[in-house]
Amino acid sequence: MTTPSIFSAIKKLSSLLTRDEKWKCIGIIGFAVCTSILEITTAAVVIIFAQTLNQTEVGQKYLTRVGFEPHLSPSQVVLYMAISCGAVYLIKNFIAAAEIFYQNFSIQKMNYNFKSRILYRYAQSDYGFYLTRNSSQGIQLVGSEADYIFSAGMISLATVFSETVVFLFLIMMVVYINPSLAIFIFIIGAILGTLTSKFILPQFYHWGQKLQEAGLFCTKHLQQFFHSFKEIVLTGKQREFIAAYEIHSLKKSKIQAIYSATNALPRLLVETLFIGLLVITVSYLCLKHESPMQLLGTLSGYLYVGFRLMPGLNRILSQLNLFKSAAFFIERVYTEYHISILKRHYIDIPQFHFKESISFKDVSFKYLNTERESLKEVNFEIHKGEKIGIIGETGSGKSTLIDTLLGLLTPHTGSIMIDHQFPVNSSQWHSVVGYVPQSIYLIDDTIEANISFELNPTEIDYERLNRAIDDAQLRRYIDGLPNGLKTIVGERGIRLSGGERQRIAIARALYRNPEVLIFDEATSALDNKTESKLIDTINLLSNDHTVIMVAHRLSTLKNCDRLFEVNKGTLTVLTSHKQNLLKS
Repeated sequence: MTTPSIFSAIKKLSSLLTRDEKWKCIGIIGFAVCTSILEITTAAVVIIFAQTLNQTEVGQKYLTRVGFEPHLSPSQVVLYMAISCGAVYLIKNFIAAAEIFYQNFSIQKMNYNFKSRILYRYAQSDYGFYLTRNSSQGIQLVGSEADYIFSAGMISLATVFSETVVFLFLIMMVVYINPSLAIFIFIIGAILGTLTSKFILPQFYHWGQKLQEAGLFCTKHLQQFFHSFKEIVLTGKQREFIAAYEIHSLKKSKIQAIYSATNALPRLLVETLFIGLLVITVSYLCLKHESPMQLLGTLSGYLYVGFRLMPGLNRILSQLNLFKSAAFFIERVYTEYHISILKRHYIDIPQFHFKESISFKDVSFKYLNTERESLKEVNFEIHKGEKIGIIGETGSGKSTLIDTLLGLLTPHTGSIMIDHQFPVNSSQWHSVVGYVPQSIYLIDDTIEANISFELNPTEIDYERLNRAIDDAQLRRYIDGLPNGLKTIVGERGIRLSGGERQRIAIARALYRNPEVLIFDEATSALDNKTESKLIDTINLLSNDHTVIMVAHRLSTLKNCDRLFEVNKGTLTVLTSHKQNLLKS
């Protein structure tokens, strides 16, 4: 099975970067070249120093070239060469450390910026498209896959480039010292590279693919375990849910083990090759009848170059393997980032106002990847200040109707207009709507943060907050809490009752000072007594707002001015609640 080439993965990774980030990559390359030049300089100084220990006139020659006196004592020559060697090595390592910091900080900043960009793309995505997605996909991509392509993919790519440049420079030194030995190293490297690219790198791509799939299922099952923990305990399904997670967790662990073990093999191979090359070099030089003292300088250079090349070559191979495993994640993130269906356009209407009505005209809608129409040629009008009730069975199309009214779903035919001139897919329309869903999502934060939906406390308008609390009839409850507004509600509001959660939802809607209040089956999950109290609260609010209430029980809508019934996507007008009771 063919896999995408490394160059294809690099091209796609590059397309995820901005212009400024690409310039940072050039900076990383520049650092790598600079470090490589210092590496070759250090290797040369080490060789000269080793030769100086045997023949001080060699050191004297080089010292004279850089301005020293031509008649230094042997001890002075060795001293100055030792200081030169140490100074060059210190400078090289200082620049190398700067390269490492620049490289890692630059890449992590790219990672941060990319995750912000893709989150903004998700935030602007079409709501209908969002409904077709499993949340674990987005969490996996932003939470781990983006991290992987930068922390593993980008850093491994930078390391491969840096080490390759160093490798080539040092090989050039070997060519200068001994061309025949360099040719032998090239042949061994070519064979090793061919075997790696032909047999090992494709496996790392497939392992990366399997790791992504296993990781996605692990995330999915963990979400299910923690989000439905109460039901799992009550039904005694702990073992089943844990077992479902364990299947994919075990698969992920096995693949990771194979990956890690295989990635360690090149190091052993490189070390074996190095020792073999050392033996061959010594044997070759001895066969030329060179004395041990004559071998000292040359062998010192070989040893330094070898000890630098050995871990470098190992890093090249292991980082290539790592990049190849990241290639699958790059493919997936690239596809997700460039997917055209993510685009969702809201229009800006500075002159927007709501003074008269909300009108549906021949509105039909069907969800993505489905053939059945959820709404069929819906026509009706809501006047400002009215209290409208919408009733229907589960699955009849009530929530779809509300989502189109909110501008979240775009009708396939027809239009929804405010005052017969402004479409609902605008931020201005959203700013005048307060929405209370059946299942409210509460963040694991304070009551005040959940009502205001401001994560920064300094951004909260406490005048509006207190007014919303009073209107939602939450004041008595909050005043009775030890920490008041600072009370932490727990994940998804687990520490609150159903009625308290719904009142917080109403307060959240009111905090926005809306002109329109929409209750999408906001009381259906409550007991009769709690529902009755909330209905009384909603009735009090209806005097100052246009109210749209959705329910599947007729009694919930008894105080509405007009009723509409949704049945299989079609809308029937019921002139009043009283007339409907007479019919039934």
